[in-house]
Amino acid sequence: MSKWRDFLAGVERKEDLESLIEEVSSEIDLIKPKSVLEEDRLENIRKVISEIKLSIRKLTHKNNVLENKLSILEEDMDLRS
Repeated sequence: MSKWRDFLAGVERKEDLESLIEEVSSEIDLIKPKSVLEEDRLENIRKVISEIKLSIRKLTHKNNVLENKLSILEEDMDLRS
């Protein structure tokens, strides 16, 4: 659906990175290649999307670890005060 139709229907779209990547991926899956060249391009795009998804997971994990470390440091600072 288009953003306009979603707006008219009252659908609230998720705008986080993962959902946007999933939306792009599902749109790409709907494309029917008309040549071998187009098929190769679509396959390359799918590989790039997979790499992006992996990077998102790694960054999310790293962010969670850093947030936990920050939380521990803040607790330590509170205990020393």
